[in-house]
Order: sequence, then structure tokens, then C-alpha cells
Amino acid sequence: MKTTIFAPPYPSPPPSQSGNSRKLRRCFAVAAMVVLVALSDGAHAQTIKRIVSLAPSVTETLFALGASEQLVGVCTFCDFPREVARIDRIGAYINPNVEAIVAKRPDVVIGVPPNNPEAIAALQRLGLRTVIVRVDTIAEIEAAIRTIAQEAGREAQGEKLLADMRQRMDAVRKRLEGAPQRRVLMVVGQTPLIAVGSGIFLDELINQAHGINIAADAQQPWPHLSLEVAIAKQPEVIIDGSMGSEETQDTEQRLGIWKNFPAVPAVRDGRLHGRLSSAMLRPGPRLPDAFEELARLIQPERFQ
Repeated sequence: MKTTIFAPPYPSPPPSQSGNSRKLRRCFAVAAMVVLVALSDGAHAQTIKRIVSLAPSVTETLFALGASEQLVGVCTFCDFPREVARIDRIGAYINPNVEAIVAKRPDVVIGVPPNNPEAIAALQRLGLRTVIVRVDTIAEIEAAIRTIAQEAGREAQGEKLLADMRQRMDAVRKRLEGAPQRRVLMVVGQTPLIAVGSGIFLDELINQAHGINIAADAQQPWPHLSLEVAIAKQPEVIIDGSMGSEETQDTEQRLGIWKNFPAVPAVRDGRLHGRLSSAMLRPGPRLPDAFEELARLIQPERFQ
């Protein structure tokens, strides 16, 4: 479920960069201070952690655990909750700034795939402890929350958070008992057309909301579909969100591509939805929010 990389006793530069760069020398100097601070604070489990988060889901988990004061750096995409705005940025999700991270003297850096492998390796060489947690499935999300709670020294809060999440999701499942099965197409991009496939938490949530994910037969998490194939599957619900640059598109403009096919059940019956909240694409403590939002789109009658 997770990969944990322990810091070596002393930082060592990469073989191909032996100190010619002033920037790297600063990194090594700060990294040495990190090791000295960690050693002086005592055992791993007893330290008050300074944490750098490389992903929005990690940041949201730490806030939900009440560990926001331990956060000393977050990625530029971390925007929830609102209070995260006060925390310094250490670069983008895909391209974190190694020097900025090291300067924060973190006890641990926590990320998720696909955080930049080169940056993770550089942090490792510089003597920093890094923990990478997988969050593809619901089970992995729960395991990640438990791991993050352990890293923050908040195991009890982690178990309470998980119990609360399960209770909220059970309440949604109860409302959905006996709901009809509906064919669902959920896309996160139009150019190209990228659908939610199988083996990921969104596929699991669609199934739990009594949906049939029409892209699941692609046997991959984010399959590229042709418009013709998508239409031929006759979805009864279309959920068209977007990631990246398409987030700036007007919702009506984005939905226009589907309205050209009025005979498709989702279009004909008014089950065409054009925007996803950030909770839907953040595999973390807001999973119950994502589930309820998805359930309301697929089975609106159950929430009237």
C-alpha cells in the first residue's frame, strides 16, 4: 500500500554532481542541519514532525487530522481547506522544488504517485525521509490516511477520521438501497476524451451508487475513448468534469459536445452534468463528499 524511504545517516551528493553547483551546496548544507535536528529530537515516533506535503490529498488529510500546524510546506495545487493559503509553497505537484523543500527542514516529506520520481530521488539522496502513499482505490485511500496519521503522530485521530468517513458513506449507501442501475459515462477531459475506467476509487463509487461504468471494460484507469464509442454505449448519465486547462471552459460549451446527440438517454432524460467539485478528484478525507455528490448525480430521486 505504501513505500517508505528512510533517510541515510548523512546526506551525500549525486555522483554526477559533486559540488560544482552553488545551489546544491546550499541544499547539502541545509540537509545536514535536517539530520542534526532529527538526531537531537530523539526517536522518530517521539519527534514533533515538520511535514512537507507534495499532494492536495495529503494536505487535506493532515488538516482533517488536526495536524495543520505541523505543515511547513505544500504544493501549489493545495487549495483546500481555505486555511492552507497561509502555508508556504514548495513547487508544483508534478515538479516540486527540491531546494525549497530542503530549506524547510522537514522531518518527513509525504507524497503520492505520480510525484516526480527524480525529485523524490534527489530528496532521498539529500538525506530526507520520504513517504509515498498510493491512493488509487478506496482501500488504498484508507491505508494512506492511516499511514499519514502515523507519520504525524496522530494515530487515534486517524482511526476516528476513518470511522466518521465510513459512517457517512454507509448513510449514503442506505439511501441508495433499491435504486435502479444506470449506465454512467464519467469523463475528465475532452481533448482527448478521457474517461474514468476501472481499478480506481471513482469506478468504485460509481458502482456503489448503483451505476454501471461503461468505460470499465477498457481495463485501465483512464482510458481514451472516441466520441463514437462513448455514444454507442448509450449512457444514461454523463458526468463531464475536466482537469488541467479545460477547467476554464464554460460549462455550457463543454456540454455542447453531448447535446449534439439528443437521442442518447443521458441527454434525452436530462442527466447531463457538467462540473465536478474538487472533492471528486481528491482521494482523501473528502471521499464521503465525493460519494454523495456522485450519488446525487446518478440517483437524484433518492435525495429529493
